[in-house]
Amino acid sequence: MSNDLLIPPKGMAPKPDADDPVDYYYHPLVGWLYRARLGLAVDLLGPRRYDSILEVGYGSGIFLPQLARHAEKIAGIDIHTESAQVSAMLERLGLEADLREGTLFELPWKEGAFDGVVCLSVLEHLVELDAALDEFRRVLRPGGVAVLGFPTRNPLTDGFFRLAGYNPRAIHPSSHADILAAADRHSGFTVEKRRHFPRFLPTPVSAYVACRCLAR
Repeated sequence: MSNDLLIPPKGMAPKPDADDPVDYYYHPLVGWLYRARLGLAVDLLGPRRYDSILEVGYGSGIFLPQLARHAEKIAGIDIHTESAQVSAMLERLGLEADLREGTLFELPWKEGAFDGVVCLSVLEHLVELDAALDEFRRVLRPGGVAVLGFPTRNPLTDGFFRLAGYNPRAIHPSSHADILAAADRHSGFTVEKRRHFPRFLPTPVSAYVACRCLAR
């Protein structure tokens, strides 16, 4: 896993809504888990230099500085309306991104606009997994890479979300197994790699899973 993850200094990334987990990245206890999620995605992106990467569900923008290390151009989409705050943060860091408000089911970019798509901790909130993957594939060029990340469903992760005040089935109707199955069966993708964290645990009892999908 990447040991030089770049995230904004504490207090710089905005909190676009009350449920955004940006504060957890700097927490002394759970921060390692939240940063490890990003590290999995970095590993799956690999050493390749991308022309353009889209982050679906960019939230506070905490991962955009790292993605800028991997691509000539970066873009993001989210349902929140705080893109100006995220753009201001990026400007302070000497970066810029094409940030849009909208749904992942109707991405406002043309076919083949990107050679990389990253989507972390979003798909578990949906049941229309095939439709989401269809849209990711539409905006990817052949040979492009989609990196998808999502929490593992097991009693430990269920307990974590209950402690945080959430019903895990209400907020996460799709399990990690559901998402992996959708990626495996999608005709437009080949699942090349899978990773999970912590690595020393078997996947079913780990905390987080990610996969790298190659666009056919």
